Amino acid sequence: MSSVWGAQGIEELREAATAVGLGAEPECSDSGVDLVLISPAGGRTLTRVKRISLASAETVGRQLARRDADSRDSPVSVLVADRVTEAARQLLREAGWSWLDLRGHLHLVSAELFVDVDVPRLKPASAPGLPLAGRVGQEVAAFLLLDPARPASVREIARMLDRAPSSVSQALTTMRSAALVDDQRRPTIPHLFWELAQRWTPDSTDLGSCPSPAVTGEARVVNDVLRLGLDDVGTTGWALTETMAAAAYGAAVTARSDHPPDFYVPDQAVMRRALHLLGPASSHETRAATIRVAPFALVCARRVNLPGQAWPLAEPLFVALDLARDPDRGREVLDGWTPPPGVGQRVW
Repeated sequence: MSSVWGAQGIEELREAATAVGLGAEPECSDSGVDLVLISPAGGRTLTRVKRISLASAETVGRQLARRDADSRDSPVSVLVADRVTEAARQLLREAGWSWLDLRGHLHLVSAELFVDVDVPRLKPASAPGLPLAGRVGQEVAAFLLLDPARPASVREIARMLDRAPSSVSQALTTMRSAALVDDQRRPTIPHLFWELAQRWTPDSTDLGSCPSPAVTGEARVVNDVLRLGLDDVGTTGWALTETMAAAAYGAAVTARSDHPPDFYVPDQAVMRRALHLLGPASSHETRAATIRVAPFALVCARRVNLPGQAWPLAEPLFVALDLARDPDRGREVLDGWTPPPGVGQRVW
């Protein structure tokens, strides 16, 4: 898959498949497969993704006319579009193609599974060619900024991030065109950081109470349900960020000892459980803690265990991205902050 739209379509299909309980793995070979979908029973469906803006009877007819002779067989052809008209859906059914309508419907048919269900409405992809337009581009940018001096191959980045190599390649190509990375795939500092900061808008909510870092008794049960990950900082779990994390890293921030902590949590499911078990805050001023959904797995998978801290910390990069959201005080703090040696690098 060579186009930016195609790479974006892979990630949109992955997100929709995950929402209905399917596993999704990128295909790292040159077999013509873009994504492998895995049913709850373990069945594997190989897919080849085509991304267009509008799937009408006319545009679908052209796509079907150009299809390979074996397109009814594995891999399954999946058309991803911002809108799939009813006439187009009928043509796709007759041709044995599957589709994802980003307005909120997924239709997948293979020997291993049948899915025809509404899914959460997905935001249409940004116009191709814009740097960091999609989630993959932002994740690749963060990966590069975490170790800015180390060049990495496309396949290595794809393997580390569990993304399709084609998606990673297109993200890097777009960044290179915008002079955000060099020809060795090293980030242009601080330009890549500030480009990522402009798009750093994680979902957040305030909690009425804060979980305990204790790991015994009833607290242990709650911690396991909330996936705090306190037993092993090397696993995915909650990560302390913003003011309290910045203070722990030595940044010049002012915070009371009872300042409500800010955490990244692994996903929306954990956020919902936290709201159910810990309750929402009645107001932002009375919050016991604030939680944010990690924009991608890297945030909660790479945590820092700092001596003297009860909670694992988010990497300094992600703390800095949170601070950068405040155009006044946050950027003033960043101007004077360099993370401790061996913990993180200053890329802002």
